[in-house]
Amino acid sequence: MLLVTKLNQVIQGHHILKSVSLSIQPGKVTAFLGPNGAGKTTLLRTIIGLLPNHQNTIMLNQNSINMWSTCKRVANGLVYLPQQTSLFQQLSVIENLTLIYTYHPYWKEKKQSEFESTVKQWFQKTGLTCAFEQKAQSLSGGQKRKLEVIRTILMKPKIAMFDEPFAGVDPKSIYELKEIFSNMAKQQNTAVIVSDHNVDQLLSIADLIYVVIGGKIVTSGGIKEILDDTKTKDAYFGNQFYTEISQRFLN
Repeated sequence: MLLVTKLNQVIQGHHILKSVSLSIQPGKVTAFLGPNGAGKTTLLRTIIGLLPNHQNTIMLNQNSINMWSTCKRVANGLVYLPQQTSLFQQLSVIENLTLIYTYHPYWKEKKQSEFESTVKQWFQKTGLTCAFEQKAQSLSGGQKRKLEVIRTILMKPKIAMFDEPFAGVDPKSIYELKEIFSNMAKQQNTAVIVSDHNVDQLLSIADLIYVVIGGKIVTSGGIKEILDDTKTKDAYFGNQFYTEISQRFLN
């Protein structure tokens, strides 16, 4: 379990996160919603350790991780996939994944045949088999994102955080990614966190939703609780979009 308690983050004199508290449970898809500049990416980057935070505000399985390096957090099952592509563009699809087998602690005691079998299964599920030898730079946006998600899964995360995974991705790939996220949570008991502006797609798979506005959690809960919150409606959804999603998810 991941527990964040009264987390503050100040960057270059700007108070970005303001006493943020949340609880992330295994086996669930948790959504972060909010307008641009609300602090969602800053929150994810602080949790993974890319931004400094020296207060005892982040707990992973009852251990304070505030002083842990990003590498130690990853080794303990906390993984973050940023919006910007993090693939090695000059390496092939399989070469990008083989790096996980070479360097990640989980695979040190595993046979390469087991790794290759797992990769093959994910290639078949995501349609990447045909791109096996292609360089990452030649892939489409959807293919790149699916490759990054497969790489994340191969890291055997206990908590997987995805920042804008649907951005620049075609509808078919979005559907496939949604299915992967849901299966990670339900079948692998992974805590999956997704921050994205594609509200419709995110609400359709979220078990728990946190709305971040102005660096604060303004409301949390299921779809009904979120849609019933006046501040979220006024500051984020707007009347027309609120009406559309209410009809879609509450009727």
